[in-house]
Amino acid sequence: MSSVLPSGLSGRRLGADARKGQLLEIGLDLIRSTPFDQISADLVAGVAGVSKGLVFHYFPTKRDLQVAILRAAAAELLIRLDTDPALPPDQRLRMGLNAFVDFIEQQPANYRAVSRSAGSDPQLLAVFEDSRTAVVGIVAAALGLPVMPPGLRLAIRGWIAMVEETILHWLDDRPISRDQLVDFLQAAALRMLPEALALS
Repeated sequence: MSSVLPSGLSGRRLGADARKGQLLEIGLDLIRSTPFDQISADLVAGVAGVSKGLVFHYFPTKRDLQVAILRAAAAELLIRLDTDPALPPDQRLRMGLNAFVDFIEQQPANYRAVSRSAGSDPQLLAVFEDSRTAVVGIVAAALGLPVMPPGLRLAIRGWIAMVEETILHWLDDRPISRDQLVDFLQAAALRMLPEALALS
C-alpha cells in the first residue's frame, strides 16, 4: 500500500468532487494489497487523514464504498482495454488481452473473490454487467460494427467469461507461458468470429 497520499491532498480543504476522487484513488491503491471485504470507511479514512464520517458522507455504507472502488477499477481496466484505434483488430485484441492479464495479475485474489460473489450481490453484479457490456462495445468498435449482431454479442459475452476463468486458473500455477496463454485466448476469439457473425 502506498504511503503517499494522492497529489498530497490530505489536510487541504477540498471541493466535493476532488475529495471524493481522492477517497476513490486511495481505495484503488488499497484494493491492490487488501482483501476486498476488508476495505472499510475506517481504513480509507485513516489513509486519507480524514474522519470516518467524511467517508460516509460520500459513501453511506461500506458496500457503497466498495462498489464505488470496484467501478473505478473497472473504468481503469476499460481504458487499458480500449487500445489504439489505428491498429489492426488482431493487434488491438492482443494488446487488450495483455492488459486484461496485467489487471487480474495485480489483484488475483480480489478479482476471484469479487467475481465469485457477484451473482449473489446485485450491486456487484451490476458492475460486472456494465463492464462486460462496455467490453462488447470496445470489441464492436474494433471490428468497425456500429451495431453488434445478436449472435456475435452472445459469443463475445461467453468468450469474456472464458477469458476471466482461464486467466484465474492460469495464475494458480502458470502451467504454460504468458505468451501461450494470450495466443490461446486470441486464437479462440478469432476462430469463433466467423461463425458468430453468421448467427442471426
